[in-house]
Amino acid sequence: MKKILLSLLPVFALVACNGGSSSGDSTKLDYPASEAESTTNSYYGTTVADPYQWMENTNSTQTLAWVNSQNSFSNSYISSLPEYNTVKSLLTSSSATAKSLSDNNVNRHFIKVKDVYYYTNYKKIIIDTKPVGAGRVENISVDNKIYITDSLNKVGRVFLDLQKMGIVKGEEKSVQTETTADNDYTITKTQDSNLDLGTITVINNQTKEVMPDDEIKYTSGSFTVYGDGFFYVKPQNVTDIYTSNYNYQQLFYHQIGTAVATDKLIFDGGAMLLVNLSSTLYSNILYFQTSIDQTSQIYSLNPANLATPPTLFLGDNYQSEFSILGSAANNNLLIQTTQGAAQRRLISVDPNNPAQANWENILPASTSDIVNAISICGNYYYADVLVNGASTLSRYDADSTTPTNIELPGVGGLSDEGFNCVESTGIFQYQYSNMITPWENYDYNPNTQTSTQVGDGSIAGFNPTDYEMKEIFVPSTGGAQVSIFVANKKGIKLDGNNPALIYVYGGFDTATKPVFEQNTLLLLKNGGVYVVAQVRGGGEYGTSWYNAGRLLNKQNTYNDVAAVANYLINNGYTSSAKLALWGASNGGLTTAATALQNPNLFKVVFPAVGVQDVLRYQLFTNGFTWYSDFGYSSGESSTQEQFNNIMTFSPLQNVKNIAYPTMLIMTGMEDGRVVPSHSYKFAATMQNSAGGTNPYLLKAYAGEGHGPYNTTEAQIDMWTLFFNQTSTPISQN
Repeated sequence: MKKILLSLLPVFALVACNGGSSSGDSTKLDYPASEAESTTNSYYGTTVADPYQWMENTNSTQTLAWVNSQNSFSNSYISSLPEYNTVKSLLTSSSATAKSLSDNNVNRHFIKVKDVYYYTNYKKIIIDTKPVGAGRVENISVDNKIYITDSLNKVGRVFLDLQKMGIVKGEEKSVQTETTADNDYTITKTQDSNLDLGTITVINNQTKEVMPDDEIKYTSGSFTVYGDGFFYVKPQNVTDIYTSNYNYQQLFYHQIGTAVATDKLIFDGGAMLLVNLSSTLYSNILYFQTSIDQTSQIYSLNPANLATPPTLFLGDNYQSEFSILGSAANNNLLIQTTQGAAQRRLISVDPNNPAQANWENILPASTSDIVNAISICGNYYYADVLVNGASTLSRYDADSTTPTNIELPGVGGLSDEGFNCVESTGIFQYQYSNMITPWENYDYNPNTQTSTQVGDGSIAGFNPTDYEMKEIFVPSTGGAQVSIFVANKKGIKLDGNNPALIYVYGGFDTATKPVFEQNTLLLLKNGGVYVVAQVRGGGEYGTSWYNAGRLLNKQNTYNDVAAVANYLINNGYTSSAKLALWGASNGGLTTAATALQNPNLFKVVFPAVGVQDVLRYQLFTNGFTWYSDFGYSSGESSTQEQFNNIMTFSPLQNVKNIAYPTMLIMTGMEDGRVVPSHSYKFAATMQNSAGGTNPYLLKAYAGEGHGPYNTTEAQIDMWTLFFNQTSTPISQN
């Protein structure tokens, strides 16, 4: 989540004025009123005005009324544009037949208890506390039911229907289900898809009734069953699940049938630590991870002796990341770490002798390999290794240090969600696409060393052979070479008249790969250019690339985006009158910051669910874990240097009385990751402090969380404004 630039003054005053107009209209829009209060905050002797801080109370009557008026205003504006009905018709029909990557590879999670198996039907979804779509993977139930069977090869009968029992409500999903070893209890965790905290519920297997006294709300991450109880993590002081800070996380043990208030405190993470439990025990030992920023350590605990506190099992004083992926046949722990790696590596660690001198390196074979993701399947280990920002797939085994290359269909990307192991057969499943090739599912058989395509991912009316994708390296500041992937129809003229859209992220060591986005087909079919920019701050080129775009180096991220835009203009791909920029989450910050610093470079920009007030992000939900990229403006871990740096790029504090590109600021009204007040405050500031006549619009999508831009409504809004502002005719095909 990023911000923008401005000169440091003793007081940052926000000027109240109207701003913006539609393209070709010299009058300013009459935006809904935004009450500006006299609120200020002091940072290292500098007073910073924050007139819309009241919007941080996102569910107040005042805020909701303001949001409703903004939505009505934006809806009226966008729906009145001549392109609206055509875009709506095209996207509504295409969304009805859209192929969802997340609908693929529904799996079963089995739990053997005595002579029976319990299982849930699930799909893997990325869940993380960072403002990014990458991180730990949770198994989300597809039907909120628990089944029972006496054989792994039989379809079971429904044992518990969590929806009918009232355990799963509204948009909630079951994200974890376990059963105690004596088969007396089922424990399940449910969570709203928009939030990072959930509720643990205990069910008596004999009566099939909920045990209300054992319900625990506002829990974080996984829980681990032990005996007639379970370990869980809960942040303290949560009063509003949508806005409260999730820090001060504590690890507890709950004995089923006892009062939650008497639960045993095992570990206190304090103000800075994020605590993550492994969902299973390894050799009857509990392991849990404590994280600061992008680094972590692993602690161990003998659950049979809770009087003895946890001990540090693996760590280097939070200089690297360590996380357990599983265990080997010899009971060694398989641990992913950044220590000694260009990005990540997999090591085998003896739980009885975890000293670094005894680690065994499993992959990669070369310390220079950029390992984006690792998966374990049977006796083999699979790695998504990035080469020039694109995925390659390698298989490693325990008996050889030489990897086997698994040939992919072309240059593109693997899905971080798509890795899956069919445990009964050892078949490894993965998903591949590139910017002009729709997602396809593949089964890899390690015995025959062949991949087989499963199903058909083709899209009616779209022929990938009519398009081309290429990689270009663009020079940026400090001698950096920024890789971009460019997709367009074959044979387009590089005369500066093509509409173009740049997608950017640039943060949290996360790779933005050249993968297929069905939402871009409307652009490509209408002669447009779609660009994925792998700027500094991301993970496409390892830890060094990430370090070059974070903290005091954060400005490099925005320099890179500007360099990419200038390259596309100077080489005839597009012009500033035809160029758009968009990004979500951290990318929403990148988009806003770059646009504010380069007001004449883009025609229209789409900052979605962005961290637009970098001075205050750490005060809400999991924001305190984003220190790695932004630093803190206040508090014990902050410095004046960090504050000064934030003030150069934080969008909210860098809006001037000049003209900016047209903006559609998008957020979800129930976003529990990047709270919507970031977008609310930024939109109010743009409308009342920016100059020029372009529209600065806000859309806050009701019932949506951190991904509102994927909805059909948001895509209609975005593409209507894109085609209108870039004066691009739309084909009906």
